[in-house]
Amino acid sequence: MIRNVVLGRIREGVGAAELEAGLQELRDLRVQGVEFELRAGRDLGLREGNADFVITVDLADEEAYRQYDEDAEHNRIRQDVFGRLCASLERVQFVLPDGATTL
Repeated sequence: MIRNVVLGRIREGVGAAELEAGLQELRDLRVQGVEFELRAGRDLGLREGNADFVITVDLADEEAYRQYDEDAEHNRIRQDVFGRLCASLERVQFVLPDGATTL
């Protein structure tokens, strides 16, 4: 199981409703032939200096990740929506231990 984690900081002037609309586009995303679990949310503000939002995506394996990453609609959302909203994005992918989550 692969977990993709994205941390983002929004541009100055971007409102919570705009960010939430972008996150919802990702929550609604479906990639043909790829099963995945996506969670996304805004930071609670419990600690100063945090990123503004997080996206986590659990996928079965590296091939599923590649299909998800290369999907045309996913890339449209990434470029057209988050490219406009974000000042910065950081990503990491790592292997989850067996049994850590189920799809």
